[in-house]
Amino acid sequence: MIHDVKCYYCGHISGQVVRRRGQPLRVSDFIPRPGYTGAELEPGDRLRCERCRGPVFLEDVGPAARQRVDTEEALRRRLAAKRQQQAA
Repeated sequence: MIHDVKCYYCGHISGQVVRRRGQPLRVSDFIPRPGYTGAELEPGDRLRCERCRGPVFLEDVGPAARQRVDTEEALRRRLAAKRQQQAA
């Protein structure tokens, strides 16, 4: 399942959560949007809006939008590459 991470206050989409139906939600399921400037998440952190730090909710991405979204594998590779760049 793919969900947009959307702010209750300002409507900004900070990224997406990619997970299998029925699986518990984990920090590692969050894929930041390109250009994400928010904090790097650690286990136990609460996900907040990148722009205003407001509370967020998961919005289902419909079938038409799913065609625009990278596959789960590609999203995870992109996140891993970003983490490696930040570590260097």
